[in-house]
Amino acid sequence: MLFYILLLLLARGSFCKRRKRRTGGEYTDYCDLQGMTQNELRNHTLLLENVVVKYQNSPVKDVTIGLKPMDVLGLVGERSGKTSINKVIVSEIKLSSGRVLVKGIDVHNRKINRYKAYKYMGYCPQKDYFEPKFTGRENLKMFCLIRGIRSDKVREVSEELAENLNFREHLQKSSKKYTVSDKRKLSTAIAVIGTPPLIILDEPTAGVEKAHRSDVLDVLKSVNECGSTILLSSNNIEDFQSLCNRMALLKRGKVVGIGSVESFRNSLTPGLILMVKIRPHAIIQSVRNVRLQPSEQEIVSNITTFLLHTFKSVYLLEQLQGDLLYYIHNTTIPLADAFKIIEQNRHGLFISDFLLKHENMELTFVAQNFRILK
Repeated sequence: MLFYILLLLLARGSFCKRRKRRTGGEYTDYCDLQGMTQNELRNHTLLLENVVVKYQNSPVKDVTIGLKPMDVLGLVGERSGKTSINKVIVSEIKLSSGRVLVKGIDVHNRKINRYKAYKYMGYCPQKDYFEPKFTGRENLKMFCLIRGIRSDKVREVSEELAENLNFREHLQKSSKKYTVSDKRKLSTAIAVIGTPPLIILDEPTAGVEKAHRSDVLDVLKSVNECGSTILLSSNNIEDFQSLCNRMALLKRGKVVGIGSVESFRNSLTPGLILMVKIRPHAIIQSVRNVRLQPSEQEIVSNITTFLLHTFKSVYLLEQLQGDLLYYIHNTTIPLADAFKIIEQNRHGLFISDFLLKHENMELTFVAQNFRILK
């Protein structure tokens, strides 16, 4: 009986342990790598255990994440260490402490040939790393051969990827002449060649036309359905909603929440989005008693002061050529009442036009990392 109990305890200790940490409406699963057998380590496509990077502009603080085959995890957070985590996984950045295992191989262990791990990875970095002097076809051919695609199949694979990503007509052009959109498509195509077990994507849709983003996402869905695990870094919530089954919210290099997209949506606090157009000439012409035209900066300062006094917590997300974008956080004032307040005061604030609406999920993630105005 004692021997049976010991075996039971050992068996339980070999699986992922769950620490109680409330994040995004769900508990986060943290894996205890010390208690895992070699087979269990290999069953995880990617494992990050207490990863710390101290000497980068975007440090990483004690990140622990486990991904199994066909998982799709999205990393969320502006200037929060997403790119640093990706570079740590491909060993472009050295660890201060912790471990990174890809299919059970420690990519930062000097005693192990890290290149064995690279055959399991596809990588689309934030900065395009393909050869700019080569044509798109030549770049794809080179990476197909590196991936072990048969030479008689290279052309077929290259054209199929280019067709699915909607840049086939540019295959013969030098890749340095590609648009930003086509460069990202080419980088994505290189990352998914051969359907590697782990695909790391850093802003794959950044700069891609909205009409063609679905092409990129469809290709990623296809490779995921074929068994690939995807680690996606993005600031576009549409990417997460279309692709991910989990999201990790990062703040200053630390994971502060992991959960499903739906759990994050349900945990959002209500807020308002305010878009403002500043047009002093229009206001002066319509209001006779206004004679002096203040500067744009004075108008912005007055509007911000008014919003802070009325709504308490406000983010200024964007200011561009007289157009302002505000995020009013966790307001208790109903939308209709807020609209009435701004309408009554807009002439005095030199607001020629404005739009007020409830927040959406994308702006919530962006706003969490901007400076709050107090």
